[in-house]
Amino acid sequence: MAPDMGSSLTAKGCMAPGRFVSAPWVFPLVGPAVREGAVLLDAEGTILAVGPRAEIRFVYPSLPEDRAEGVLLPGLLNAHTHLELSVLRGRLSGGEGLPAWAMQVGRELAGFSMEQRFDAAVRAARVARDKGTAAVGDVGNTLLAVCALAEVGLGGIFFHEMLGSRDAATGDALADAERERRMFLECEEWPANVAYMLAPHALYSAGPDLLRRIFAATAACTHPTSLHVAEDQDEVALLRDGTGHWVEILTRLQVPSGSRTPGLGPLAYLESLGAFAGRPPLLVHMVCASAEDLALARQHNAPVVLCPRSNLHIGGRLPDVPAFLAAGLGLALGTDSLGSAPDLSLWGEIATLASRFPDIAPEIWLGAATLGGAQALGLDALGSLAPGKRPGIIEVRCADDRDPARALVSDPEPAIRWLVEP
Repeated sequence: MAPDMGSSLTAKGCMAPGRFVSAPWVFPLVGPAVREGAVLLDAEGTILAVGPRAEIRFVYPSLPEDRAEGVLLPGLLNAHTHLELSVLRGRLSGGEGLPAWAMQVGRELAGFSMEQRFDAAVRAARVARDKGTAAVGDVGNTLLAVCALAEVGLGGIFFHEMLGSRDAATGDALADAERERRMFLECEEWPANVAYMLAPHALYSAGPDLLRRIFAATAACTHPTSLHVAEDQDEVALLRDGTGHWVEILTRLQVPSGSRTPGLGPLAYLESLGAFAGRPPLLVHMVCASAEDLALARQHNAPVVLCPRSNLHIGGRLPDVPAFLAAGLGLALGTDSLGSAPDLSLWGEIATLASRFPDIAPEIWLGAATLGGAQALGLDALGSLAPGKRPGIIEVRCADDRDPARALVSDPEPAIRWLVEP
């Protein structure tokens, strides 16, 4: 395999190489793994070449070499988490479905101060970073997590989550979100490596008018919006025929009867609301997605974000991932929050999926945690080791040098070291 040098090395006067990093295995994620591979970078961490160590060494015989002993991967992307809920770690019981779990969140969160919530968010973000996460798609009702991301230096997208209750309380959830953001900017500097996007929470927690306004407001944006979709059977039942446990909860919240029951499946409802007019949204969970849902997701090129440990904790089941792959859907991975997952390490998600779906090639999970997340979030510089990218590079120790991909996805707690920051 010849090294992928890219145009940056072939054109005169382009960036000079600054680092030469090699390892027994390099996983570019945009091509096959390279045994005894290497990555050539400029001084800023932008990749100039990827390929066999011997061939890159031949071109640059005098360049000092940083030798790693594990597997080289791009930094991971956690496409769905909720840092603002980190203070709830281990406090929310599961196994009774989404409505029962969700009703615990507000009650438990009320017992913690904003300082406690912020400190927990910083700790969680730091763990994610230490476990190899280069960027996140973080979802929050408040902007607390933005400060936590800035504290740790973790980038990505912050999805400002909109619920129908905010719309009802303020008269215009989007205007209120903009007011909150302006107030934030009067006191804090927004981190340059964090994009901002409006995002609806879910189809059962926001009315059709609010959903249409969010999709219209985000249609022309570079990055996608994101929402929880088909996470639980009660959601599907509410949308299709107005049954299930959400009915009682929405009645208590004085949501007009029938206003969340379009008589459609989740993806058909999204389509009717204009969700696919621009860049398709991230479809988070999809545990109870039907064949119709998968066909519409494929038609609109909408990526699915898998959060398996959260799904198992809340409802005790996983989505039909083989059906997603058969339908040709793009996959990304998320941890969800510490209210439903033990940590914010994607390695736990990878190992869970690999053990539950042993017939699926391990490269699928590694791709979903890296390139799949970058493509889903629209973070084009991340997710792969390729010329022109600046994804960060992690070294992951591997128990089996003969089958490194299988070994990587089987270990929920591998030893990780950042070699190059994103």
